[in-house]
Amino acid sequence: MIKSCVIGLSTIGQIHCESLLKLKKTSLSYVFDKNYKLSRKISKKFKCKTSNNFNIILKKKDIDLFVIASPTSTHDFYIMKLIKSKKIIYCEKPITMNNKNLDKIKRLIKRNKIRFGVGLNRRFAKEYISLKHKIKKKKVETIQIISKSANHNLNLSIRNGGLFFDKGYHFFDLACWLSNSLPKRIIVISKSISKDNFLNKGDFSDAIINMKFKNGTNVEFLFSRKCAVGNIEVIKIYGKGFFYNSDNYAVKKNLSMDFSIRHKESYLKCLKEFLEKKRPFLLNQSLIAQKICAKVLKKAVVE
Repeated sequence: MIKSCVIGLSTIGQIHCESLLKLKKTSLSYVFDKNYKLSRKISKKFKCKTSNNFNIILKKKDIDLFVIASPTSTHDFYIMKLIKSKKIIYCEKPITMNNKNLDKIKRLIKRNKIRFGVGLNRRFAKEYISLKHKIKKKKVETIQIISKSANHNLNLSIRNGGLFFDKGYHFFDLACWLSNSLPKRIIVISKSISKDNFLNKGDFSDAIINMKFKNGTNVEFLFSRKCAVGNIEVIKIYGKGFFYNSDNYAVKKNLSMDFSIRHKESYLKCLKEFLEKKRPFLLNQSLIAQKICAKVLKKAVVE
C-alpha cells in the first residue's frame, strides 16, 4: 500500500484525495495546504491527518507519494524538496512558472531516479479518447479547439500562469497528442483582460491561436473567459470525408459543467496509470506543452 499526501486542497486537490481513496494500491495519509483552516477541514472530510508545517509531513518515512495540486507558483518549492527526499511525485500542470527551471528539474529527476508524473488528465477523458480512436487511420486536415469559461478568477489564474499556461496548456498537449505531431508555426491574436502583469508579460481574457504542425495539420484554438454562463469545451476534427465533434461522445447533461466536475474519472485514470509505471510519466510531453505555452505567450500582443 502506497501512503500518500495531497498538497493544495482546492477543487483539484480534493478530487485527487477522492482518487487516492478509490485506488486499491494507495491510501490517503496526509493533506496539506498553506491555509491551515482548510487543511483541518479537508483532513476531517477524508479522515486523514494534517499539519501546519510541511516539513513535518515530509520527514514521515512512510509517506511515499506526494500529489502536488497547489498553485503553480509554489510547484518549484515542493518539487525540489520532494526530489531531495527521494519521494514519488505526481504534479499538476504546469510543472513550473519558470521555464528556465524545466531542464534543471528534468536532470534532477533523472539523476535521482525519481518516479515523477504530470497530470495531463485530458488525455484520459472519454470524449477525447473516442476522438483519438476515430482518427487513428485518417488524414486529419484541421483541428478546432474551443474553451470558454464564465466567472473567471483572474487572481487565481495569474498564480497558475495566466491564460496560456493555466488554460492553454492542456489544449496544446491535446493538439500534439491528437495530431501526433508538433507545431512548426504559431500565430497569436489576443486581448488583454487587465494591466496586471504575470511573468512581466500580461494576462489575457481572449485569444485566437493558429498553429501549423509539421505533418501538415492545421490547429485553431479559441480561448475566452467571457462565456455568458457555464463552460464550453469542445474539439472538432475535420478531414476529407469526415467530421468529428467531441460533444457527440460526452454526457450531454454535463456539457456546461466545469471540466474538473464533468470528468473526475479522467483524474483517477491518469493517476492510476502513473502509479502503474516505473519510469517518468508524461514528463517529456509536459515539457513540450510548456515550451509551446512560452512561445505563444511571447507572440501574444497586449492591447
